[in-house]
Amino acid sequence: MPRLTLNQSLAAYAALTAAIAIGGAAFVRSAPPLPAAQCARIVTPMDVVRGRLVREPRESILGLWTCLKEYKRDNWWYTTAGIWGTYVLFKVFGPLGAGTSMVISILIGALYDEWAISLGGLRYSMLAHLLGVSGEVCGGIGGYVMSYLVGREILLAFAAEKMGRLEAKMREYDGSLFRYMLFLRVSPMLPNWFVNYGTPLVGMPLSYFAAASVLAIQPAAAMSIAMGGMVREAGEAGLDLRTFAQRGAAMASTSFVLSLPLIPADDLRAAKERARAVLGLGQSPLEQMARS
Repeated sequence: MPRLTLNQSLAAYAALTAAIAIGGAAFVRSAPPLPAAQCARIVTPMDVVRGRLVREPRESILGLWTCLKEYKRDNWWYTTAGIWGTYVLFKVFGPLGAGTSMVISILIGALYDEWAISLGGLRYSMLAHLLGVSGEVCGGIGGYVMSYLVGREILLAFAAEKMGRLEAKMREYDGSLFRYMLFLRVSPMLPNWFVNYGTPLVGMPLSYFAAASVLAIQPAAAMSIAMGGMVREAGEAGLDLRTFAQRGAAMASTSFVLSLPLIPADDLRAAKERARAVLGLGQSPLEQMARS
C-alpha cells in the first residue's frame, strides 16, 4: 500500500468524518419520532449550557431516562443500533469522542435490563455488559484499522512526542507484546484514543490489540453499567443523590481493585518501589536523613 502524505491523510480523515456525519444524520432523520408526552422536557445541549443539569439534577436525569425508556419499548432495534453505533463511531474517531465512553456505557446500563443477574441487590444486565464491551472493542479496532490506513503522517506531525514514548516503551517489552498491550490498556500513561491510533503504527498485532482490549475493559465496563443500573433503579423507585454518589464511589474503588490483577507483575512491583522511594518507606532513619 503506498504511503500517504500528510495532506492526503488529513483529506482522507476529513472525508471519512464527513461520510459518517452524513450517514448519522440520515439515520436520525429516518428514526421514528420521540414520544411527545415523555420527551417534551428532556435536557437539551442548550439546557446544559444554561446550567439546568446542575440546578435540576433529579428532573434532568430522570426525564432523559423516562424518554429513552419509552422510546426503546416501541423501537428496540432502532434504539439499540443507534446507541451501539454511536458508541463505536465515537471510539473510531478518537479525540472527537474522548470522554464519551463512560457516559454511553451508563446510558446503556440504565436502558437495558435484559439477561439480568443480581449483584448486591442491584439488577445487572448482561446484555448491557455485552453491548458496552463490544462497542468499546469494535470501536477500538475500527480506530486501529483507520489509523493503519491513513493515520501515520497525522500522528507523526501532531503527536511525535507521544509516538516516541510509545515506541521507546515498546522496546522495553521486546518479546512480550501482549504484556505491553495489556499495560497500555490499564495504564493512564497515554489516552485511550492514542493507544487505538498509535499501536498499529509501531507493529502491535491486531490479535494482541483485540484480546488485551477485551480483557482490560471488563472492570470499567462493569462499573459504568452498574452505575446505569442505579439510574434505572432511581427512575423506578425515586432518586436519592446522596445514595447514588456513595454507591458510585464504592463502584469506582471496586473497579480500581479489579484492575490491579491486569497490571503486569513487574510493572506493579516497579511502581511500588518508586512509591516507597518517594515516601522514604522501608529505610532506616540514617538512610532517610541521608536522602534529605
